Amino acid sequence: MLTGLIFFDGTYRLQRREDDQSNRDVKWANAWRVRIVNLAISRPDVKHLRPIIIVATRTNEGISHTTCAESIGKRICRDFDLQINEILWIEHYPNEPIPMYVAAFVPKSYIGPEIFYSVDWRPIRSNELEAIRPFIPEAEDVDSV
Repeated sequence: MLTGLIFFDGTYRLQRREDDQSNRDVKWANAWRVRIVNLAISRPDVKHLRPIIIVATRTNEGISHTTCAESIGKRICRDFDLQINEILWIEHYPNEPIPMYVAAFVPKSYIGPEIFYSVDWRPIRSNELEAIRPFIPEAEDVDSV
């Protein structure tokens, strides 16, 4: 039985900076498969500390990029009207010794209403891994640290 709802399963791409003003074909800097799960949908009686789980997996498109949290995290929050403090952000690196990491967003500076974050990383915990397994088939092959 699924205990949440996937409300987005698609690809986010970022343009290369030098192509931003160009009229030629866009070259992508990187691309990530992003899945957004809302755990609170099926259990509104349960208070989740982080009811929204975002799992980002780097595709093979574009140049190497180590994380997408800093680059597209704010964009995803804006696009889906999400609050960053309600998100469990997980990045999946299938070919790495520790394939899943969780981000902690820490506010570091403010410019007007805009908040800039630093991101701290840690390996995924077993309870977090169990929460995403019904929605993220790749999680079946992952062990928690």
